[in-house]
Amino acid sequence: MKNGKKNIKRIIAAAVMMAMVLALAACGKKSTSDAFGFNNGSVVLIPGDKFDADAEGMPETTAYVEAASCYYDGLDKVFSYDGYEVTTYPKEDGDYIQDINISSDSIKTDKNVGVGSTLEELEKVYGSDYTLSGKMYQYYQDDNSKYMYFFILNDVVQYYGYGIDVK
Repeated sequence: MKNGKKNIKRIIAAAVMMAMVLALAACGKKSTSDAFGFNNGSVVLIPGDKFDADAEGMPETTAYVEAASCYYDGLDKVFSYDGYEVTTYPKEDGDYIQDINISSDSIKTDKNVGVGSTLEELEKVYGSDYTLSGKMYQYYQDDNSKYMYFFILNDVVQYYGYGIDVK
């Protein structure tokens, strides 16, 4: 009987530990609006910041594409990861983040909005002070160059992200 009680206590302890691990892992799949960017769980990616795909905390890319930049000398690059992509533009001293595009319904903003959220939920949380460009709802920051965007189709978020106007 004693062994049975010990096993039950071990199972309960293991279940509690697993719940804690899952809760902490979920924290890493939230964006952070304080820094106005995307937190991949290890690194906060902010539009306009220098980008290094090989930096500590960056996962392995699932795909990579590059093309001649329309605005700068060099190559624009797209680094794909599980559930999101980072698009960069070139400068003399390296690549800089132009856009972080999130397509996974498991990655939400810090206000719990993401792929699958409704337009009503979006406006309830972020308000109606957005710029509408086609189906893209853009919430500009104070500096008017960085923005959070949501692509809405049939009143549902299809993808969202963070960007910066570069020209």
